[in-house]
Amino acid sequence: MTKTFATAALALAAIALPLGAAHASEGRSVSISYADLDLSSQAGQEIFDRRIERAVQAVCGTMQGRPSLDAAVRKCQQETQVSANKSRDLAIANYGRTQLAGADREIRLVIR
Repeated sequence: MTKTFATAALALAAIALPLGAAHASEGRSVSISYADLDLSSQAGQEIFDRRIERAVQAVCGTMQGRPSLDAAVRKCQQETQVSANKSRDLAIANYGRTQLAGADREIRLVIR
């Protein structure tokens, strides 16, 4: 009975917690693979950019229309995008120069 109550309480807390705050929390990370992309082509780079954009939203969340939460989400997105762009540029610059296994062809975004 206590276990069921605790599970229900956690579910309600998750629903009550604004999505933006949940995504902007510490310790979130995501990997973005480019193993299937040709980063020497414009098309491959554009797909990689879209993956990065979705990943930034996944770790930081999206705007909720609440100024106090949106400011934190916006800050997270901006800082994460700067970091992602550095990793993106390095991946593109080194594409074709280095022999990497498919599993190693990824960048990782981490929110601390």
